[in-house]
Amino acid sequence: MKTRIISAAILLPVAIIAIVLGDWPFTLLIAVAVLLAGMEYTQLVRRKGYEVSLVWVWLITLLWLADARWELGEGLTLGLALLTLLVSGYQVLRRSKVDPTASWALSLAGGFYLGIGGAYLLKLRLGVDGLWWVLTAIPAVWIGDSMAYFVGRRYGRHKMIPAVSPGKSWEGYAAEVVVGILTGALLGMLWPRIAETALTLNWWRGMVVGGVLAAVAPLGDFFVSVIKREVGVKDSGNLIPGHGGAFDRIDSLLWTGVLACALLELLL
Repeated sequence: MKTRIISAAILLPVAIIAIVLGDWPFTLLIAVAVLLAGMEYTQLVRRKGYEVSLVWVWLITLLWLADARWELGEGLTLGLALLTLLVSGYQVLRRSKVDPTASWALSLAGGFYLGIGGAYLLKLRLGVDGLWWVLTAIPAVWIGDSMAYFVGRRYGRHKMIPAVSPGKSWEGYAAEVVVGILTGALLGMLWPRIAETALTLNWWRGMVVGGVLAAVAPLGDFFVSVIKREVGVKDSGNLIPGHGGAFDRIDSLLWTGVLACALLELLL
């Protein structure tokens, strides 16, 4: 627990500074996080014998991030098409004897999953009132997740999906959703009082965003747990003492940007 708290105390200020500065600092933060997660993802699936190349995972991920920054338009479509063909040719030339089709699919899937998740976090920050919506969405997920951890450890009796993640309980999940709703509502009310330019935020929009994210984003955590369970490991890596790997830390956030952007399209 002590190691977990120390790691959070070091990383949290770095993340907040990057979020507040936005632009390239935030882009760099997201890029580093998803590329490290891509490295861990590749190492995970290789444990099952799949010959997944980190290069392809990274290139697809970076293309999605580039589109979030510069709106590539047709360039994104063409780039993804070319990378799909290149990954296909790579598998043919490699002449892999261990499920080459699965290796091909996992290379594409890893790049798409991490790239889309990272890209929409960038889109959220670069959008209307992006700073304030990021400072509403991410805390709702982080604080809710922390509350689920503490309540689950203390009061958790009914397991959600024990075959996938034995530590997750319905009691912890209920606490996560309630805290997500309250956090979203409070921040949605607070930020417009601090920044007069935060015109699109209010308590009920913050409540909706916080509640939906707290309810749905944990599926990102479960999905990474599915991968780890399949390959027989507890954590995606050991990069962050007390927290596991980068993939472990951003599992729910990979859903956060997509869900938040979708909700804001409906709410604004």
